[in-house]
Amino acid sequence: MSSVPTEATGSRSTAETARVRHGDGGPSPSLAVVEAIADLAGVEATELHEAGVVLYEHVDPDALNALVADRSDVDVSLTVAGYDVRVGPESAVARRSRD
Repeated sequence: MSSVPTEATGSRSTAETARVRHGDGGPSPSLAVVEAIADLAGVEATELHEAGVVLYEHVDPDALNALVADRSDVDVSLTVAGYDVRVGPESAVARRSRD
């Protein structure tokens, strides 16, 4: 799995939520999104595209980073390939979409 620490809710095989902290020497906000989704999908972040998830097909990673990084007043929500994602000032949280 990912080398970035995540916090999962539920057992490893049935986790419904994954949280990856970003900034402060950690990954960028967009990479935190990728890491969180990869954790839920059960794949390495570098293999996420093989699972059919390509972040830049849903959002511009550079724009997301610029919008969220070093900001305490921004909270972005989006849906990425069946995952509901919230990117806040400190972390990215991914949940399996209930739709």
